[in-house]
Amino acid sequence: MTEQHRGDTSPQWPGAAPQQPSSGDTPAWNAPPTAPPTSPAPGTAAAPASAGAPQYGAPQQPAIPTYRSWQPGIIPLRPLSFGDFLAVPFKAMRFARATVIGAPVLFSLISMALLAAMMWSMFSSSTLGVLDPTATGTFTGGTIVLGVIALVAALATDVLSTAFIAPGVARAVLGEKLSMGQAWPLVRRRLGSLIGLFFLMGALVVLAMLVAMSPFLLLLAGDSTLGGLGVAIGIALLLALIPVGLAVTVAQGVARAIIVLENVSMATALKRLPGLMRGRIWWSLLIVFVGALLIGIATSILQSIGQFGFMFLAFALPESELVAIIGIMLLFGVIYTLATAITYAYLGSVYTLIYIDVRMRHEGFDMDLARAAEARAAQRY
Repeated sequence: MTEQHRGDTSPQWPGAAPQQPSSGDTPAWNAPPTAPPTSPAPGTAAAPASAGAPQYGAPQQPAIPTYRSWQPGIIPLRPLSFGDFLAVPFKAMRFARATVIGAPVLFSLISMALLAAMMWSMFSSSTLGVLDPTATGTFTGGTIVLGVIALVAALATDVLSTAFIAPGVARAVLGEKLSMGQAWPLVRRRLGSLIGLFFLMGALVVLAMLVAMSPFLLLLAGDSTLGGLGVAIGIALLLALIPVGLAVTVAQGVARAIIVLENVSMATALKRLPGLMRGRIWWSLLIVFVGALLIGIATSILQSIGQFGFMFLAFALPESELVAIIGIMLLFGVIYTLATAITYAYLGSVYTLIYIDVRMRHEGFDMDLARAAEARAAQRY
């Protein structure tokens, strides 16, 4: 096992009331280590509480769990295979619907409603509306305000969706369900760190794009000193931007899981990230890349169905521009919401599974989870 990570103390499991670390029925994401369990005397049964609680941030001594501990929830308590990362997110969607599907759907609906309001303002505006032949083509103050609010809502959807998914998947690993009401305090306590991480990673992506586009920007500015070499350099930088962007995306997803589940700041999560991901960086990039392709195909099929729906509405609706626009906007809203929610649910689950997997590989966290599962099973039976 690796050296213990020393972070801030947090509540035991997402949504659970704080308890003493030695209670054994609620795993702690980031708590001080407890004494290793001792073997019972021959002919006596071990007390359930002696199993200890799995602690995120504090590896414990190995224990020998019983058969009930190996898969109490959606994954077997062992390091995950490549196929597990692609298949288990669908299990998480079915098992933990409230947080894994419900949260992305809720936030996507809010974002879509605000976007629809902005579009309707544009369509019906006397200065910009496409339904008014006397429109002057200028934005009104109300349209601009709605546009800004819709943009903020879209950014908040990205931050909040994956933040709610992390505790939902983490609890599902032990076979327990978490409601959005239980997950909200875990997200709220580190909301500032999540927002700061979002803007930091966004700034890194923008900086990388500016560097990649710099040869083309120089050519547009009239600087032809690089000539064909500058074009070749620009193409190479754009190709290099793909793995860089993917690495930033994976780092942000795993760091969000660390922030929410271990209740640490953005700086602490970023310091913890390199050591946690050592030896698994390229493998994790491949997992997310393949997962993004898989879910992209699924959402593309959904969007293709939506395009056929647009064509049907264009022919089936009466000769009324207003009715046609409303129908198309409603259909677009439904398709957009479903595609966005499915994408967030799937990839958010993948990021959380990567976090749990590297904890198992580097810190023996599978044994910690097994002890908690066995303690819960002993209490139930």
